[in-house]
Amino acid sequence: MYSAFIAFISILLLGAVIYAKIWWDGTGVGLTFTKWFFGIFGIAGLVAAGITYFMGLTF
Repeated sequence: MYSAFIAFISILLLGAVIYAKIWWDGTGVGLTFTKWFFGIFGIAGLVAAGITYFMGLTF
């Protein structure tokens, strides 16, 4: 369970770093882009956590 949490948080942190880089470059990040971006990374985080949990992978 702990490994799945680590996988979930790692994906979300990766998304936050990528988002900060895009935002810092000043490309006009809007609310629609933000919702889609974090929605996709949220789903990716849940998938990674699910795979880690059900496959029994440990870190």
